[in-house]
Amino acid sequence: MAGSHQNQLTLCDHLEAIADSLPHGVDRGMCAYAAKMLGPLLRDLHVREEGVVFAWTEERFGDDPSVLTTLELLKNEHFEDECFADELAEMLGRLGTADATVNPETAGYMLRGFFTNLRRHVRFEQQCLRSLAADHSGC
Repeated sequence: MAGSHQNQLTLCDHLEAIADSLPHGVDRGMCAYAAKMLGPLLRDLHVREEGVVFAWTEERFGDDPSVLTTLELLKNEHFEDECFADELAEMLGRLGTADATVNPETAGYMLRGFFTNLRRHVRFEQQCLRSLAADHSGC
C-alpha cells in the first residue's frame, strides 16, 4: 500500500508541475505522457489496492460494519477518481498537442482539483488503515 500511495503522490507532483507551468511554460511532452499513463496507472494502482489491501482488510475485519462501509466509500472514491482521470487525460492530450482551444484557467482548475482530491484520498487511506490496525491490534 505504501508503494501505491507513493506512486499516487508522485503522480500528483507531476500534475502540479503541469498546473504551475500554465499558461505559457507548458511542457507538451510531459502533458502527452501524462495523458497516456494517467488512467491506466490509476486503475492499476486501485486494482492492486482493492485486490490485496482491501480484500485483506475485509477478510480480517469484515465483521465490523463500519469497516465495510469505509471500504465501500474508498472503492467509490477510486471509481470517481478514475472517471475524473479520464476527463483530465483528454484535456492533457489536447495540451500536449498545443490545442489552442484548451482554456489554461480551466485546465489549471481541473488539474488542481484532481491532485488535491487524490492527495486527500491518500491521506485518508493512510490514516484510516493506521487507525484500523491500531483499533484491532489489542493495544
